[in-house]
Amino acid sequence: MELDFTEEQKLLKNTVERTCIKYSDLKSLRKIEDSEKGYSEDFRNQLIDLGLTGIGIPSKYGGSNMGLLDHVIVYEEFGKSLSLSPHFISSVICASLIQKLGSKEQKDEILNDIASGKLILTLAWLEEGSGFNKNGINIPLQEKNNSLILDGIKHMVPYASSAQKMIVLFKYKNNIGGVIVDTNQPGLTFNYQKNHAKTNLYEVIFKNVELNKSDLLESLNFWDTWKSIVYISQILIAAEAAGGSEKSLYIGRDYSLEREAFGQKIGSFQSIAHYLADGLVEVEANKLMTYQAAWAFDENKDISTLSAMAKLQSCRAFREIAATTIQIFGGMGFTVEADPQLFFRRAKHLQNYLWDELYLEQQLENKFFE
Repeated sequence: MELDFTEEQKLLKNTVERTCIKYSDLKSLRKIEDSEKGYSEDFRNQLIDLGLTGIGIPSKYGGSNMGLLDHVIVYEEFGKSLSLSPHFISSVICASLIQKLGSKEQKDEILNDIASGKLILTLAWLEEGSGFNKNGINIPLQEKNNSLILDGIKHMVPYASSAQKMIVLFKYKNNIGGVIVDTNQPGLTFNYQKNHAKTNLYEVIFKNVELNKSDLLESLNFWDTWKSIVYISQILIAAEAAGGSEKSLYIGRDYSLEREAFGQKIGSFQSIAHYLADGLVEVEANKLMTYQAAWAFDENKDISTLSAMAKLQSCRAFREIAATTIQIFGGMGFTVEADPQLFFRRAKHLQNYLWDELYLEQQLENKFFE
């Protein structure tokens, strides 16, 4: 694996870093947390202008067709600034589903609009009390008078109030499939779901939502394709967690060089210095593991194990480093006025998103003993 970025990748990193500093800082984050939209329009417009809304979409659909390592560079910077936007769910997960399972008409219509920034697409996947395997998807797709009918409830649907379309995962004759739904269709109800990370998540209720067969995605090997997209997504979550943990670590370091106790900077105490040193080792190791996973994908190698390991370790380290930063700040670290709690809440969110620790450990265990 090449351990140094190319000049183009360095330019990409610097450009995204400057964009995040200017349009997606922590002050902006506090304004959009728990809001109905849940993201900054100015920040999203910058991503559109940079061509990042089409980051992985083929050039024939107006995308940039970047490799996964390029994605990782972008998401590491997103993690440092705790950026919130529909980019991950729309330009990565949903765009990948359309690209791999969509019909020619669906690709022509949707991928161009995602790349240009005209369209936000979201994913309705999780259900109340369900797990991460295919048994957790139980909303049925029924046939009635040559139409398809959706009835049921999906939970934690990102940016559902802003998306123009959503992909809904359903069960039909014990098989899992996906269907594209316009969010302005009759029979849809959206309820904001409060969450500890204050990200934009909605409960979506489907009541006799009528669909056409042309809205269906390819059903053959749908679940295997979905898992392959999850593996890619986990690497980007790992990158975001690595960036967030690095920023949290340096916030703790900077504060330790300002705060005094017993007449000296607390950063000079061995207990604090050791925590920070251990955190730095974790951050650099996790970044390297994430780069390796992305490189392996770009080299057409199997990433099922690497992606699980990268997400598991990066998110765990993010939570632990964020908790340590809170301790360095003392009692004020838990207050909403202080920045450390922002990182801790995001760390817990990423840790549970797209397969939590227990499920990842089970997947690694099964892979190890197969």
